[in-house]
Amino acid sequence: MSTPAATFRAKTNFMKTWRPQSPPSNRDRLELYALHKQAVSGDAPIKNDSPDASVADKAKLSAWRSKRGLSQSDAMQQYVNECDRQIRVYGTRDAGETNGGASMEAGNASREGAGSAPQTPFTNAATPQNTPANLNDEDDNNVLLCPRGLAAIPLLCAAASESRTAYLARLQVTAPNNGWWAKQEPLCLEMNNPLSFPEKLIIGLAEQVEKVSLLVGNFLGDGHAVSTISPRVVQAFLWPVHNIFLALWILWILTCTYLGSVAIMSQTLLFGAKRTNTPLGRVFLEEINPSARAVETLCEQHQTIGVRLTGLVLMPLMMLCDFSNSVVNQAGILAGSLFFVLMGLLTWWYWICVLPWLAMCGVSVA
Repeated sequence: MSTPAATFRAKTNFMKTWRPQSPPSNRDRLELYALHKQAVSGDAPIKNDSPDASVADKAKLSAWRSKRGLSQSDAMQQYVNECDRQIRVYGTRDAGETNGGASMEAGNASREGAGSAPQTPFTNAATPQNTPANLNDEDDNNVLLCPRGLAAIPLLCAAASESRTAYLARLQVTAPNNGWWAKQEPLCLEMNNPLSFPEKLIIGLAEQVEKVSLLVGNFLGDGHAVSTISPRVVQAFLWPVHNIFLALWILWILTCTYLGSVAIMSQTLLFGAKRTNTPLGRVFLEEINPSARAVETLCEQHQTIGVRLTGLVLMPLMMLCDFSNSVVNQAGILAGSLFFVLMGLLTWWYWICVLPWLAMCGVSVA
């Protein structure tokens, strides 16, 4: 039986070569970085930040300090658990797939392997690229700055594009207790947050539908209680329901991200960025801009009808985000933020009343 330290080292080595299908958000990368640093080096130094430290360095040190008091053995276990969660959320690219990001990471890895970088509180050659140990200024432009919910939308769109034939074939080789939905978890908020209930409800209901699809083979078909009905008939009937739940999940992620952006921006406007630790520009960069581009992607011609309808009902979100960006460009970040919050307050009825009603209509139609 392997020891926790051996499991930790094995997971660290795996993460050095892991290539996710969708780029992890900065928050998730910093979480892995902080846990790895805590496991390897213990508590972060208490001394004040260097005035010359970059934004990335300050973010990494802040994330590391958030783990103070956590034992190194517990940090190892939490690191392994967090790696497993991110691998489930972001997927793994095939070995044959390459892109510019992979080339960039390979270049960084080769520079680390040369041993030229001195060991400082901000660098550690043993920390995997995806953690990210060497996130520096030149890498910042290549990182997807958005919450993990937004980062997972391309994967959910890909899951929704699964054909009926492929869906039925997948069910034939899937155990009832090992369904796809059973492996999912809330992406917008933590599991113990009461506000994550709608997302957990969507996942839970979809999981039950999937279980029915997987279990009908035990009761229908030749040699079972009901031999006149093939289990594939019921499974094919439930396939649109599976896709509707995927569309609902995408709808919730974008709506939750939008409402969260309005809330955090309101707090920053009232109490200041020092109190909330969230500058207004960061909200635009990490949440508002990626949300607009995500809605635009949903409406592309190659998407399934359910995803495209989701993009259609979210068009007001894209228009609001783009118009707010125009205000920022013309009148400054403060004016753009005030406009974004004001429009969020004026259109509350659409997000709280109209969208849930449209979602219920979608489920009923399915």
